[in-house]
Amino acid sequence: MIDLHYWPTPNGHKVTLFLEEAGVAYRLHPVDIGKGAQFEPAFLAISPNNKMPAIIDSEPADGGAPVSVFESGAILLYLAEKTGRFLPADLRGRVATL
Repeated sequence: MIDLHYWPTPNGHKVTLFLEEAGVAYRLHPVDIGKGAQFEPAFLAISPNNKMPAIIDSEPADGGAPVSVFESGAILLYLAEKTGRFLPADLRGRVATL
């Protein structure tokens, strides 16, 4: 299960679109950036640079402890590698996509 800490910004939408298209189960946790919620200690524990969106993957591929990832590009790459979706394995296809 992916816990998505999110506010409806373009970068937030990128992650929700990936999760929906890949069929990944997730829970949405609104973080109201208009009220400064991204500076609260609980959110900073997930995203130390207070950037949105952020995820916690409670079922990482290595079976270990939950993993937090922040910044939309890093999240998209993490999810693509985890799911094997939307990122070619061959060098040239991967470079073109990235």
